[in-house]
Amino acid sequence: MLHHSPDPGVDCRLTDSRRWWQALSASELRLVISSDALEVFQFQRSWLPGGRLQLTHHQRYDLPGNAQDPLPPDALWQTLSDVLAPMAGQRWHVVVVLSNQYARWLVLPWQAEVRSQADQTAYYRHGLQQAFASEMQDWQIRAQAGGYGQHRLLTALPAALIEKLQVVLAAHGLLPGIIAPAWQLAANQALHVMRQQGLPADGWIVCRESGSLTVACLLQGDWQHIRQVPVDTQWQQTLHQLLLREQVMYPERAALPVFLPQLPVSDVSRQSLMPFKVVDVQSFSSLLASDQQRAS
Repeated sequence: MLHHSPDPGVDCRLTDSRRWWQALSASELRLVISSDALEVFQFQRSWLPGGRLQLTHHQRYDLPGNAQDPLPPDALWQTLSDVLAPMAGQRWHVVVVLSNQYARWLVLPWQAEVRSQADQTAYYRHGLQQAFASEMQDWQIRAQAGGYGQHRLLTALPAALIEKLQVVLAAHGLLPGIIAPAWQLAANQALHVMRQQGLPADGWIVCRESGSLTVACLLQGDWQHIRQVPVDTQWQQTLHQLLLREQVMYPERAALPVFLPQLPVSDVSRQSLMPFKVVDVQSFSSLLASDQQRAS
């Protein structure tokens, strides 16, 4: 289960969408796909383009998968088709959020000699192959380029999964505007808070799922690394231990705040992560937050 409160317009930015006009003017259909569930959210927009989106529907459909599966269970596709059937041909901005278990990330150092598109592609594929060995076969690779001299943040998603999603959506007259792993949305929320509150572009950005944490370090606007760690119900303790190890290895990161773009952080969570400062990134949707609190 993904512990994340959707925040349209913030966690899925207009610039991230391949269908920017729909992102600006249409209601949002959000499909969250994890190993054990398909969650469907509908956000209705006021008649003005760019108007605020209001959550009107949230439904969870259980799936027979597990956190070790490299792809969603086959049952997803029939469930997804049944969900989409009543919406066939309607006008939606479609956002697909994938569990972090289906993504692979890597931060690569700047290489001044890598200039052409072909050289960049080869550099990215080599880095991912070295990091993930036999896992890296047919993957769709996306790169987030920082400023001159900064690291490159790579995201790799299974090409077969992306293609299947596009086929099922197209069969119902729907085209995806955004297909992204959950951590990307958490990062967008955290970066939004940094900008809104005038904070420096520094911090640990955490995305939590029931069985894992995806944690990335941002230092002066430059991604340092990103990793996934398995967790159980004691996820705060695992996160705390990870941060303490980083503090020993990289003392300059000791004072970085921890961004938790998910449910409101409890006092227990804050205490368990001391001495690290926790920045609570909350969604506007109190309805969804209460749903997730009951589920957890």
